[in-house]
Amino acid sequence: MFNIFLNLIFNFKIFDMKKINLLFTLLFTVITYSQMITYTSVRLEEGQNDAYIDVEKFWSKIHEQAIEEDFETGWMIWKVVPVEGDENAANQADFLIMNFYQDSVQMNKGVDFYKLGRSVYSKLSKKKFDKIWEAGPYGTRNFYQLERLDNTTWLFGDLEIGTKLTLNAFKQTDENYEQYEMDFYKKWHNKRILNGSRKWWELNRVLSSSENGNKEITHVTLDMMGKELSESEREEFWKEVTFTDRMMWTNGAKTREMINQVNLELVMYRFK
Repeated sequence: MFNIFLNLIFNFKIFDMKKINLLFTLLFTVITYSQMITYTSVRLEEGQNDAYIDVEKFWSKIHEQAIEEDFETGWMIWKVVPVEGDENAANQADFLIMNFYQDSVQMNKGVDFYKLGRSVYSKLSKKKFDKIWEAGPYGTRNFYQLERLDNTTWLFGDLEIGTKLTLNAFKQTDENYEQYEMDFYKKWHNKRILNGSRKWWELNRVLSSSENGNKEITHVTLDMMGKELSESEREEFWKEVTFTDRMMWTNGAKTREMINQVNLELVMYRFK
């Protein structure tokens, strides 16, 4: 649970595929076999949201084909939902694109999205295709590459459009941070999945970002919450918390610093 489409457009600069492949070579030289994810944040001009959704609808069929041809395993578009009273809301992106890859080998295959798009929309004339391809809006973009470290198990069937998610961007402040997340916090996330108050959690390590990306961010967690617990259910849940657990929470909180938190709403997605 993003988009190297027109692909890797940073600050309105559009790269051709040769430049994209070169950029990947420079950024991603280490071969890893854990799941890789790319995030692309998209900042639009006022009034461009509807036109942007149309752009992504056009791209959705191209991503379906990219998944079919094993260039990626998934693609998602999330709308950023501003929090009322958030002083940083004016500086947030409008959309977040996620692309998923089985590993860095798949990610580094390289794909000519223009050629793929022409094959998908073969009934369109080249002139009409190029007009749609170039029209946009594509917005101002920042790009992040991440490695999935851990996650809970998904038990809730197909995702629904409109699903809510919270993205937490952290700066690691202690070498033990990842262990706290995976060995301690995950245990409690699983308990909440069992009582229905949580649906999903994942931990990702940021490997690289584009020039204007936030360089403070070292890790990202995603939280998808479930039902609201009744008072009696909450009391029962907290009965399980021991003194050691409370100390672990306190000490774990010292291993990370919150850089940003964003609420997201699912707009569209494609998965294998």
